[in-house]
Amino acid sequence: MEGVSKKGRQLGRKKAQLDFALRFWRLTHFAKRIGGATPFKQMFGLIASERAFKGSFIPVDEEIEIPPSVVAPREILLDYIKRASVRAIVHECPCRKGQGCQEHPVDLGCLLLGEGAASVDPGIAYLASVEEAIAHLDRALESGLLPLLGHLLIDKYIFGLRDFDRFVTLCFCCDCCCVVRSGMKNLVGAYPDSLVRLEGVTVEVTDDCVGCGECVPVCPIENVRLEGNTAVIGDRCLGCGSCARACSRGYIRVAVDPSSSPLQDLRRRVEAGVRIE
Repeated sequence: MEGVSKKGRQLGRKKAQLDFALRFWRLTHFAKRIGGATPFKQMFGLIASERAFKGSFIPVDEEIEIPPSVVAPREILLDYIKRASVRAIVHECPCRKGQGCQEHPVDLGCLLLGEGAASVDPGIAYLASVEEAIAHLDRALESGLLPLLGHLLIDKYIFGLRDFDRFVTLCFCCDCCCVVRSGMKNLVGAYPDSLVRLEGVTVEVTDDCVGCGECVPVCPIENVRLEGNTAVIGDRCLGCGSCARACSRGYIRVAVDPSSSPLQDLRRRVEAGVRIE
């Protein structure tokens, strides 16, 4: 087409490729169910092993008990936004668009943080200031979305980024559509060091629990069960707080250990070999 540069045509193809992939997005949930099985484990390890996927949910909620000595979860996210040399806001969340989400705004896409985000196709994301990125974060939190901070190889290909070692992704996950917020039992079981609980975060069922079962179906790794008249959280808890949000009576408590260092934990684990500043 006359007047369109080669670079422009390449960028357009990236956006077109993403739109095409979203037609088949619902298949990702089927893939998760089989990804931990022996015949498929090696193949899925290319995108789900610790080398390709390092992340943690960041529970941000006014009900979380945070000691004065510990950096609050929202402040952790602000630290990443402010330190990043480049910030890009994805126009549309692939999970919500691919699933046809009816519960949360599709335009609350991921934040790409770091120099690697500079190569994103402007049809997929736009470069943002610190203030714009923080406003996007707050809008996502107000919508009830759960932040997931990670260094994810799959995002390099989804968003068409060049340098895997120069960006991290801040996703805003809903429990109805997000690939990593439901049906993750098999993949987390196969790759337990990829998606892990943020250091110091504890999730506990109080003695007031009546065993109503509201919390059981919302756990992304099926780690909550009922025993008699009480809910029991298993050892593989991701610390996402989904069960606490689901409990209408407030009988599940999310807290942060006063002796923990969640910000340092993230920097050590998620940023290993990565430079975002």
